[in-house]
Amino acid sequence: MGAERARRQQGERQPRTVILQASHVRADAEVHRHIGLNDALHLADLHDILGTTFGFCEAPGPTPWHFSRADDRDARLDAADPIHRHLAVEGDRICYHFGLWDVTLSAVESYPRDDGTPRALCVGGSGAFGGREFDLAGINAALTGTTTIRSVLEVTEPAVRDIITRSGIFDFVPLLQALDLLRGGGLPRGTVELLRRLPVEEDPAGRDAFWTVVLALACMGNEALGNQILETTMSALGWEDDDGTPLTGARVRELCVESLTLLADVGGYGSHARSPVDRLEIYRELLRDAPPREHAAE
Repeated sequence: MGAERARRQQGERQPRTVILQASHVRADAEVHRHIGLNDALHLADLHDILGTTFGFCEAPGPTPWHFSRADDRDARLDAADPIHRHLAVEGDRICYHFGLWDVTLSAVESYPRDDGTPRALCVGGSGAFGGREFDLAGINAALTGTTTIRSVLEVTEPAVRDIITRSGIFDFVPLLQALDLLRGGGLPRGTVELLRRLPVEEDPAGRDAFWTVVLALACMGNEALGNQILETTMSALGWEDDDGTPLTGARVRELCVESLTLLADVGGYGSHARSPVDRLEIYRELLRDAPPREHAAE
């Protein structure tokens, strides 16, 4: 009876989206990926997804691989197991082994999914193997096969839509899609009200800088990746420093320092930022379309 009940409960279970942090750290290389995926997929599917996001799928010839418990690489996990059996709640960890590479997988967040949510998307990351650049758009094109730019942008904050259109950097679309902007939030009312007032800068450069910083933060990458996003995006928007040189990441942040100070007050930025799960909730609230924001002058 117990086994039958377990099977029935398994059949009734609704798939969820789980956000995974996948990290390969060695002396000669450090590569990180944040991946959102359907937790009803199997570990064998996760193997394919990791192959795409890390570039392992380009390795020549067959390469041995397996999943294991985080504390024992010889304690192999069944590739037919559903992902949620091992990575369901924040803090769950397992390891993936592909040839000589080891990747630690940690569950960061889990939430309900709907029919329109992609099977798997790379939310952000840093580093790459073989001297290549981290190509978020290329990874997600390989994962999804097609893009849904229009539907994603329709539910995105208009100022962010404008930045993506003006800059021509549509690499942000898979990120916004993975964030599931329509998902209801659980932030305190006071926090939401503060976020609705951002940015407080009145000048166009400062406002562009703020939204660019928020997009970079939502990628959940390291400082180097953040600087690259800020510098590339602001340059594509046509902004430069007072002396005509390209804006650095630090200068971009200076342009919207008042808004970033307020964002830090609610844990979305800075040395005392909240957990990754809580920060994603803050960025989701900022980036989704909502009632008109208050302008600083009003």
